Amino acid sequence: MKRRQFLTAATVGAAATTIAMPAIAQSSPEINWRLTSSFPKSLDTIFGASEVFAKAVSDMTDGKFKLQVFAAGELVPGLQVADAVTNGTVEVGHTASYYYVGKDPTYAFGTAVPFGLNQRMQDAWWMYGDGEKLMNEFYATQKIYALLAGNTGCQMGGWFRKEIKTPADINGLKMRIGGFAGRVLQKLGAFPSRSRVAISTLRWKRAPSTVRSGSAPTMTRSSASTRLRRSTTIPAGGKAAQCCTCSSTSTSGIACQLPTRQ
Repeated sequence: MKRRQFLTAATVGAAATTIAMPAIAQSSPEINWRLTSSFPKSLDTIFGASEVFAKAVSDMTDGKFKLQVFAAGELVPGLQVADAVTNGTVEVGHTASYYYVGKDPTYAFGTAVPFGLNQRMQDAWWMYGDGEKLMNEFYATQKIYALLAGNTGCQMGGWFRKEIKTPADINGLKMRIGGFAGRVLQKLGAFPSRSRVAISTLRWKRAPSTVRSGSAPTMTRSSASTRLRRSTTIPAGGKAAQCCTCSSTSTSGIACQLPTRQ
């Protein structure tokens, strides 16, 4: 092929490509899904992860795939997000897997178990130790597919009025702690409960907050992530609270609905 003929052919090919690209983009379908969070807007460090996730999806698809984010209580109560995804009420949920240990203890491993893995170990297990694969085999039975969507890191063991020297000192204590961790401490004689400050973070449907603070979300791939994670509750002090939580790590994630299998 002569040089001039080659350049002419290359120019024609480039022009054809330029014409074809917009046609391909225009053929992409627009998708609009609803994402409901287990967290209130006032808990911006965790709720904000849903917004970061939604923006990332929109940016990666040139605005073709949009996620409308709802705070806890706006569509469904915060502790019913996984059920809403399973039932098809919403397409996506940002929640913490261990909120649902009452349904099946297996849910706990998607977030944290007492005296279990720390944050780095949890992430390493999920990404490099087949954690994601194993958990999604379980979630598939609930028509859920999970992606990691943040990690709060280590959570404090508690604040107490008296020094805890032996396991016997746990006996009789009222502690703001729930889920599987609450069951463990109950074996030591503790009384798991939710203090006023903990309840206030869960009473979103009654009085959802619209106050927003500076956002510092952590994005990684229950939620919700998304791998599944949970919020850290700070005790109010005085007589209201004695303990926060003794989970070593807390992971939240995005739970997407799986198509119904025929």
